[in-house]
Amino acid sequence: MAVYTYEAVNGTGKVVRSTFEAANREDVVEMLKEKNLFPVKIEEGASKSVGVGLGSKKVKKKDLAFFCRQVSALLNAGIPIADTLQLVSEQIGDKKLKKAVMEISGEVQTGVALSESVKKQEFFPDLFVHMITAGEASGTLNNVMARLADNYESDYRIQKKVSGAMVYPILIVIVAVFAVGFIVSSVLPRFAEMFASANVALPVFTQALIDVSNILKQYWLYMLVALGAIVYGLVLFVRTPAGRTLVDKLKLDLPIIGGVSTKIVMGRFTRTLANLLKSGIPLIQALGYVAEVVGNKIIKEKTLFVREEVSKGANLTESVRKTKAFDPVVIHMIKIGEDSGTLDEVMESTAQIYDQEVEVAVQGLTSIIEPIMIIFMAGIVGVLVFSIITPMFDMAQTIGG
Repeated sequence: MAVYTYEAVNGTGKVVRSTFEAANREDVVEMLKEKNLFPVKIEEGASKSVGVGLGSKKVKKKDLAFFCRQVSALLNAGIPIADTLQLVSEQIGDKKLKKAVMEISGEVQTGVALSESVKKQEFFPDLFVHMITAGEASGTLNNVMARLADNYESDYRIQKKVSGAMVYPILIVIVAVFAVGFIVSSVLPRFAEMFASANVALPVFTQALIDVSNILKQYWLYMLVALGAIVYGLVLFVRTPAGRTLVDKLKLDLPIIGGVSTKIVMGRFTRTLANLLKSGIPLIQALGYVAEVVGNKIIKEKTLFVREEVSKGANLTESVRKTKAFDPVVIHMIKIGEDSGTLDEVMESTAQIYDQEVEVAVQGLTSIIEPIMIIFMAGIVGVLVFSIITPMFDMAQTIGG
């Protein structure tokens, strides 16, 4: 079997481009005839990703949320899926996503299932594809798209809050680095010359700063290259399985930050599980999908362990408790959901609780970081001033004496 890319024209003169897996070119022609399409061009050996050229590029959560929300609204209004996709494609800002949706729309018009067409566009997340498949099978695609929109909107909102909270400390650190670099490399050497000409004995700390200044002036290029090499090495390490595991473990264990990270992961776990169960996906299969989107390798491995235990017939609550990695609140809510037979509803409520807690935690983190950064800057300025003022007093006493 080979993959063929074809270009054909339908009865209204509209050009349709898509792919089809067949044993030979004749089978592709036969398939097009059955769909009342006139073949214009058929090529063998094309990628299953239909001309979008995105490779492994992922769709932004913001764009996915917009797409899902618009599709859900139009389907609720009774507009057919092919027309819905055509209308939504005209409103999408991202050019590559727009092109992908237009191609999906063209395929759906020829009778290809939406899930199959979406699957060919390799950059869509697996969760997105599986939930659409479930929505098509159950006839609740409009509800599934609404849940996906809620899911991606929530993730995007939390991501923006966390990144926004980190802007202030990052700016402070950058300013501090440049300020210290300027003072040590430009200002301090001038004072050093003045102190030397006045035969003033420099304090140990001031002399140490001057020595650092001299080293920076002579070897700054080598130090910059070394710093770049260290950063590059750390980036490569983080991309390895061991590095990813270490970083994700630190995210959960570090003081203050660990609490926020845990809430984010728990919220993503419960929200995704609720959406999958509401879409009709079986629990064991849903746990597999959840493991791929929790965003933390430690919790991913624990979730896969839970799936394995449940597949053997174990109770979900006890399986989650065995991992010793989930919040007691999550374990308690899972038990309530299992006992009442409303696991999807309970998980949805739990996700809402965690979303609210994340917002509060991020605000608290911001309120803690700001005074810490102020003290940090004050300490740096104080040290630099002290290293310059102390010898100046000594010089004044020498001149006065």
